[in-house]
Amino acid sequence: MKRLRAVPRWFARRFGYARAICLLLLLGFAGLRVADPALVQELRVRTFDNFQVLSPRVKTVRPVTIVDIDEKSLADPKLGQWPWPRTRIAEIIDRLTRLGAVVIAFDVVFAEPDRLNPALAAETFPNLDEATRDKLRTLPSNDQVLAEALQRSRVVLGESGGPEARADLDRTLPKTGIATRGQDAERFMWNFPGLLRNVSVIEHAAAGRGLFTIKPERDGIIRRVPMIMLAQGDIMPSLSFEMLRVATGSDTILIETDKSGIIRLRLGRVQIPTDTHGQLWLHYAER
Repeated sequence: MKRLRAVPRWFARRFGYARAICLLLLLGFAGLRVADPALVQELRVRTFDNFQVLSPRVKTVRPVTIVDIDEKSLADPKLGQWPWPRTRIAEIIDRLTRLGAVVIAFDVVFAEPDRLNPALAAETFPNLDEATRDKLRTLPSNDQVLAEALQRSRVVLGESGGPEARADLDRTLPKTGIATRGQDAERFMWNFPGLLRNVSVIEHAAAGRGLFTIKPERDGIIRRVPMIMLAQGDIMPSLSFEMLRVATGSDTILIETDKSGIIRLRLGRVQIPTDTHGQLWLHYAER
């Protein structure tokens, strides 16, 4: 016991009391950062919020346009209630492409066949004569019409990570190329056991696929968005990051890591710094 008590005194005499106190504080703060208790996490995000208020992002360009399916659209009798037929979604894609959209992305999942597909209408609509039913059966499905519109443009489809694995997951889809420099990246990523995808004919026509699933902070505020994730065993980019990949024409996403986690993501010469889980801290602008 006496020997243990003598250690701090020896340490102080050897390095000086001021240096000893600074070193002990440094070790203490390092241990606190590694443990990262809830109090430290809360202090970190609140500090981040204050920086957002003190120095909001200055908007210089507006490269993104959001086409919102809002209440006014749903109330329009010409458009009708949601979900709209896939033929109308195809018309929107064609129009946006003609207007010069570089990339189009959807943050919805078309997980089931269109309920207004002509073949389905032929079997379910009452009071149709047989000639009309036969004609409906020969028409292309609304999903096929949407797939053809996707092929005429550059469209990234949204997918959603889920809590349960799906046995019907289509493994034949093209995958975004992923390369890693450094440590194994998968153990640092957010991992979703399941993955909800779009119907197969639409998925195969898309230029890319990305997750729009996010993990808010404990208070519900979104401060970080994961750029790369695991979903049912596959490494997948976020919807926004996949849009950037398609827009730049890059084939492969490079993940750079070290022992502490993910450092940054690269698309050719473009590099995006992230936190250790592959998340991007958002810099909000004022309205």
